[in-house]
Amino acid sequence: MNQQKPWDSVNVIALTGARASLLDTAHVVDGRKRNSDTRGGVVTALTQLGYEVVPSQANFFMVNVRRPVRPVINAIREQGVHVGRLFPALPQYLRVTIGTPQEMQSFLSAFRTVMV
Repeated sequence: MNQQKPWDSVNVIALTGARASLLDTAHVVDGRKRNSDTRGGVVTALTQLGYEVVPSQANFFMVNVRRPVRPVINAIREQGVHVGRLFPALPQYLRVTIGTPQEMQSFLSAFRTVMV
């Protein structure tokens, strides 16, 4: 019996790139700092606009939009920015994944258009 291993279905080139990336400790440190700085800047901007943001050390955060989030998600997507889905337990919170600094500026612009 030939038992398939988890890595049998993963692209070898992708695995090689992932391994090289993880071994490049400077790249990992730079990436973490960039994500942290980008998240901090966006959270600060949202806080200055008067919105509560749940503290996060992850690659995303949740912002309380103080109204049903589904129409907000749709309106932001109409601005060309994709954000997270509705979390039923948090019907007024928007999930935002950290992207590049440019992507996050696009998010802020769309957010301001929709919410302010």
